[in-house]
Amino acid sequence: MRQSRPPLVRIQYLDQQLKENRYPNCTAVARYFEVSSKSIQRDIDYMRDMLQAPIAYDMKKRGYYYEKPGWAFLPAAIWERREAESLMATRKVLARYQGTPYYDEVCRALDKVRQYLPEQSAADGFFDVYSIEQTTSLPVDPKLFATVESAIRGKLKLSMSYRASWNQSVTERTVHPYLFRYSQVRETWYLIAFCELRNDIRTFALGRIRTLALTSKRFTIAKGFSLDGYIDKTFDQIHKDELHDVAIRFTPYQSQWIREHRWHPTQVIEEHRNGGLTLRMRVGALDAIRRWIMRYGSEAEVLEPQELREMIKYELLVMEGMYEDVRAVKLESLSLF
Repeated sequence: MRQSRPPLVRIQYLDQQLKENRYPNCTAVARYFEVSSKSIQRDIDYMRDMLQAPIAYDMKKRGYYYEKPGWAFLPAAIWERREAESLMATRKVLARYQGTPYYDEVCRALDKVRQYLPEQSAADGFFDVYSIEQTTSLPVDPKLFATVESAIRGKLKLSMSYRASWNQSVTERTVHPYLFRYSQVRETWYLIAFCELRNDIRTFALGRIRTLALTSKRFTIAKGFSLDGYIDKTFDQIHKDELHDVAIRFTPYQSQWIREHRWHPTQVIEEHRNGGLTLRMRVGALDAIRRWIMRYGSEAEVLEPQELREMIKYELLVMEGMYEDVRAVKLESLSLF
């Protein structure tokens, strides 16, 4: 007895039977694949109508046959060239996510599909125009990811030890896992969960979880929790409930890159005549905003709130003390490019 197979496998079987002049019929093939005769009839109709297979029925032998020699079934024929190339490109793009959850499973699935793609798609230099940067993040332990996923789906509490990024301390926590979140900017998987230790919803980097255990205790998601609402108060994966109206003015030079991204769901861009812009957002995590602004140096100026301006000023004073032994030099003597 054969296990039920996908239509493509059945069509390949029919093609082989027809080539060998075995005169297959719907009843016999349906019995072989443990499907209905109507399913096999649809397969035959598809081959004849869509693939132009020269299939005819022999009343005496009670089976189908090819009435014209030379026709060949090519599984690749059902794929358009661009469809085939897009799937092959997907396989190459996935290489940058090696070590991340579901990488192996998705690659195996694509490899099964690739056997039916046109061979010339891989041999005509299609990939010569692509160069894809590899991810720099460390791989996530598949067992850890699977445990967290089971907890999320089953609404089961997790017991874990977690290393905080800001002080490197390790704490024991019990959390109620809500959902995964992947950051394209940081190339990192996160877990949004309610933390019993902090009595608040927090974002945990999976890579900082030291030990993890699935418990049998169930939880319910906090009433009124909204992912969109949570994300609106988050910047660079840091969440704070208190919201601030933030305005940052960028120079014309830096503005060309600021325009190319959506930094926050609430962002509004005000264009200036000189080519610069002011970016406005309503966010909660001022400390995360401070770190983000500092990467742009003198190309960015905080306009509001005053608290954030003072945070930037304090950071600059500390940095000035670190470099007070460096003698001032003329700008034109610096190698900027």
